[in-house]
Parts: sequence; C-alpha cells; structure tokens
Amino acid sequence: MPLLDDEVSACVARLLGENGFTRLLAVPSFPVGSPQGFHYPLRTEMSDGSEWYLRSWGTDFRTVSRAWLRGGLTAAFSLGWAVLPEGQTDRLLMIEAFGTDASAADSLQKRALGLVEPYTCRSAVAESEQWDHVRLRIAALLRSDPIHSPDGSALGDQ
Repeated sequence: MPLLDDEVSACVARLLGENGFTRLLAVPSFPVGSPQGFHYPLRTEMSDGSEWYLRSWGTDFRTVSRAWLRGGLTAAFSLGWAVLPEGQTDRLLMIEAFGTDASAADSLQKRALGLVEPYTCRSAVAESEQWDHVRLRIAALLRSDPIHSPDGSALGDQ
C-alpha cells in the first residue's frame, strides 16, 4: 500500500473518498479458494504447492464480499502494489462498484472514470452480473507525475 506521499495517489484517494467510494486495503495476495471468493487476475503456485492470487493488472478481480454489499458497501477502491505485464508498480488503482441495473452501473462508471482519468496512464473496464447487481470493475495505472492546470496548481487542488 503506498503511503500516498505523492500528489497523484493522494489526490485520487481523496477524490474517490469524497465521492462515496470506500477505501479498502490493497491486499497483495489471496489464497485460491478463499471462502469470500476474493481473487485477482494473476494466479501462481508457491514452493509448498499452495496457490495464490497476486494483486495484478486486469479486471478479473473481486475485492468486495457479498456480505459487504448487503451491509451497504456499493463502491470501493484499493490503491497499491501490483504485478504488471512489464514489471511491478505501487500505483495500481482497482475500483469495484455495484449498481442495481445497467443504467446505475453506467452512471457509476462515468463518475469513477471522470474522477480518475486525468491521473491515469491507462485503464481497463469490465462489467458483469453478480448477486442480482451489475458489477463494475476498473483497473487503472496511475501516472507518476502530477497534472497541473494553467495556473500552476495541481489538478485536484482546485
């Protein structure tokens, strides 16, 4: 989990938090077959034969449990370390949100991407049905340099 001591990470976390997204820990790995069904795109086998999912680039992930959704958590994000096809990063943003229908999910997607796109190098989006909701997943790699407006202030500081 980054310390958010850089402008970009701190700004993105603040913007998402202020707009109803709950921050989750960027858990680096989950055991395959975890009771909650948590997983990431990359699966690896350890020397002891156990299998783990590693936090990695892609939209095939689950970081929100059904119980959390029942408890009212409908939009969450994590920001931190991950494996990328080209190496490692501490700047992978994963967003998972649930809408009651396609229109609600579309609205969530537009809101989330509108908040974070100025700070990303690339992003990927996926949508599916789960637990009687439309489930939205966004993976975004954050830029390392802050974006400044014409007046010289950082984009999120306005």
